[in-house]
Amino acid sequence: MGHLLNEPIRAEHDPSGRLTAYEWRGARYTVDEILKTYGASPEPRVYRVRITGTSGVAVAELARDATHWRLRHIFPARAR
Repeated sequence: MGHLLNEPIRAEHDPSGRLTAYEWRGARYTVDEILKTYGASPEPRVYRVRITGTSGVAVAELARDATHWRLRHIFPARAR
């Protein structure tokens, strides 16, 4: 079961604009893989990503609105 959070985050991107990490509540999480995107292409509004942080591996759902990002949900995941 996931946790509904809907909290602001600071997203990080590589030079090509790909989402690579984010900071939330003082911790940094690395985006290992973008699993799925939702919304109109070429700029999706919701990203489901596999992340790695100090607590291990999880799946997070991140929402983007212009330049603002929010962590919507976080789900437990098994390491690959």
